[in-house]
Amino acid sequence: IIKIDDNTWRIEDGFVRFFVIEGKEKAILIDSGVDTPNAKEIAEGLTSKPLLLLNTHGDGDHVSGNGAFETYYICEDDYLNLGLKDRFPNSKPIFLNDGNEIQLGDRLLRIVAIPGHTYGSVAVLDVNARALYVGDTISTAIIYMFGFRRSMQDYIQSLKKLDSMKDKFDVIYASHGTFELKPDAINKVQMDLEKALAGKLPTVDEELYGEPVTTHQGSFCGFYLPR
Repeated sequence: IIKIDDNTWRIEDGFVRFFVIEGKEKAILIDSGVDTPNAKEIAEGLTSKPLLLLNTHGDGDHVSGNGAFETYYICEDDYLNLGLKDRFPNSKPIFLNDGNEIQLGDRLLRIVAIPGHTYGSVAVLDVNARALYVGDTISTAIIYMFGFRRSMQDYIQSLKKLDSMKDKFDVIYASHGTFELKPDAINKVQMDLEKALAGKLPTVDEELYGEPVTTHQGSFCGFYLPR
């Protein structure tokens, strides 16, 4: 558990991280880790405010603690397509849409739909703090872009959308790789992706989760793409 400021924390969970944001009236957990079924308990040790849960997307390394919550925020596409109903049958989703706002008291969070990495991926803009929580869409790690849950066309458009919003935030908080990034990280991901799609990056063929993929390694980040 690492304090970002007096009312914000990151929890490092192996190769992924998740976050606690506290306002005057409520607090929110952004994602719940890969191997942390007690994520709610950890968050409640940091804040006494009523605690909400929001998932940036539905991949398994972001939802391990969802079952401890009666409700959680997520996009409908990921809830329906990534098995969350079966995995957490006693937890009810509250579906997110682009532009939705969640008020924690003195902290306003705005939802930014950024499909691509999954069809239901979202970013969370902490409006007054000028901080953007991006899930897996922006990262210095290798970004998963293979399999049925991904859309390259949507991903390219979402990167353009984030780039057009750079006047809204001063810092990006990523779920993998380097924790704190500057807004120009968006352009660096875009450049590496363009090179990967053009076949201009070093590659390695391998298998992940039984699927043949090619790893494309750029100067800033990498991508797992279908072979």
